[in-house]
Amino acid sequence: MNIRFSCATAAVCLAFSLHAAMVPGEPAPDLVVRDASGTAVRLSDYRQKKHIALLTAQPDRIAGANWQDTIHRLAALDTVVLFHNGPAATMLIDRAGIVRRMLAGRVLSGADLEEFVWVWQSGKTYFVAYCARCHGEEGDETLCVDKPLTGVSQRMSPAQIRESLRIGEVNDREVLIRGEMIKRFQLDAILVYVGSL
Repeated sequence: MNIRFSCATAAVCLAFSLHAAMVPGEPAPDLVVRDASGTAVRLSDYRQKKHIALLTAQPDRIAGANWQDTIHRLAALDTVVLFHNGPAATMLIDRAGIVRRMLAGRVLSGADLEEFVWVWQSGKTYFVAYCARCHGEEGDETLCVDKPLTGVSQRMSPAQIRESLRIGEVNDREVLIRGEMIKRFQLDAILVYVGSL
């Protein structure tokens, strides 16, 4: 028996392959996408220059989104907003072209998209400040753990990662991790960053 796979439309195939290809911690494929003005650009055009918020929807199909405001907010985070056809999703790609965050089923804009990007960026800053001395800036060192943190989200759930930290409760705003007192929002951001390694 011959089984043949075919897509009803090229857009459906492209959307499926895009989601399959986008894995946090892995390089993003070098896609041709569109900027807010509709101009076709390549993701690689932004490597080493900007972070990318890739939204799988067309700007004119997202009701209530103020793209000028969104673009302005993201520019302050050194991030460009780009668009691609496909099932609703929001993705963050860093300057090195690595997929860092994915939110399937929703296309964020405005303050929500700003927070989506900011949490990862601040998580990296906090990770470097509090964790890099043992784990390295990219999570690839093993000074205090058996395995590097790279790829940890494929081995452990977010709850398991959090549990492995043996968090000491200090008060409503602060926690203690391996002798360091940090704010809860910093811990949450660090966990987002670790999940992207």
